[in-house]
Amino acid sequence: MDKLWVALCGTCLLVSISALKDCNGDAVCLPLKDCKFAYENIKVQNIQDILRRSNCGFESDVPHVCCPPIFLNLGREYLLPNISVCGIQTDERIYGGDKTDIDEHPWMALLRYDKPKGSYGYYCGGVLISSRYILTAAHCIKGADIPQNWKLSQVRLGEWNLTSDMDCRSNDCSLPVVDVPIEKLIPHEDYKPRDGNQQNDIALIRLEKEVKFNDFVKPICLPTTEELRGNSYEGWDMEVAGWGKTEHRSMSDVKLKVKLPIVRHQECTEVYASASRLITDKQLCAGGLDGQDSCRGDSGGSLMGQATKKKIWFAFGVVSYGPSPCGTPGWPGVYTRVTAFSDWILSKLEA
Repeated sequence: MDKLWVALCGTCLLVSISALKDCNGDAVCLPLKDCKFAYENIKVQNIQDILRRSNCGFESDVPHVCCPPIFLNLGREYLLPNISVCGIQTDERIYGGDKTDIDEHPWMALLRYDKPKGSYGYYCGGVLISSRYILTAAHCIKGADIPQNWKLSQVRLGEWNLTSDMDCRSNDCSLPVVDVPIEKLIPHEDYKPRDGNQQNDIALIRLEKEVKFNDFVKPICLPTTEELRGNSYEGWDMEVAGWGKTEHRSMSDVKLKVKLPIVRHQECTEVYASASRLITDKQLCAGGLDGQDSCRGDSGGSLMGQATKKKIWFAFGVVSYGPSPCGTPGWPGVYTRVTAFSDWILSKLEA
C-alpha cells in the first residue's frame, strides 16, 4: 500500500477494500496520484483533510480518492497563453458579412479535408487557442454529413484570401500561410452525430508541432475565469468570422465577419421548441437578424467577444447549427457555450 496514503490516513489500513466505492456529485474515483492537484499539493493541510474524507477504496493496494473535476484541472491553465499573448489584434460562409482586414482575427483556422483521387477542400473552421491546439466543433470531426472517405488532415493558419499566395491590402501584406499536420482529433465523448439537438458539439485538434505566433497567427483567449464562466452575455454583441457560404456564392475567397447580438436564452429556447429542438444551458444563441448569420462553411468557427478593460478577444461559442436558409429573421444561430466545457477543454490539454 502507498506509504504516503498510510501516513495521511493512519487507520485507513484497517478498512482497505478491493472494491471501489461510488463518489458523490461530479467527483471521480481515481488513483491518488492521478488526482494531480491534490497529489502535487499533498503537504497543504486542507488538502490532507479532503483526502482523509474522500477515500473511495483500494485497487491492487493502490489508494483511490474521490477527485473533483477542479482538482484535475487546477493549474492546467499554464498550458494556455495568458492575456498578454492571447486575444490581441493588431488593430463568404458569413451571411451578410463584411471583409476583414488581413491581420484581423488572426486565430482563425481552416480545416482541410483530403478526398479521394488527390483532391481536397476546406469545409470547417476553428480557432487557435494555444501553440498546439485548435478549438472546433465535434460535427466537423465526426458529423453525420462528413463522408467516410474524407480525411481531416491539416489546419491552415494565417489565411485571408484563398485565391492568392500572398495577401495584401492597402499596401499591407501578410506572411505566408502556415499549414500544420494534425496529430490527434479529440471530439467530445458524448457528442452524438445524429442527435438533432447537437449537444456537446465541441472538439479539440492537437497539432503535430508547435505554431510560432506572429501578427497573422495568434491564439484567442478562453473564458476560464469565474466571472466569465458565470456571465449570460445577454446584451452583448459578438462576432463570427469565416470563409463559408454567403448571399452570392458557396464560399467566400476572403475571410468575412459579421456582428451578432446575443439572444436571451428563454427566447431562443421558445423559438427552437417550435421546431422540436432542445436548447440547453450548454448552448448560446446569437443573431436572428435578417441576412446576418454564420452559415454552413463557418462550422467549428468561434462566436467571439471582447472582455476585460484591454478589450481582449475571447472564444465564447463554437458555431454549431442554425436555420435554413441562413439569416432567417427571428431564428438565431446556435453555438456551443465554451464556458460550459472549460473543465473538459483543460482536461484534454497536454504539454
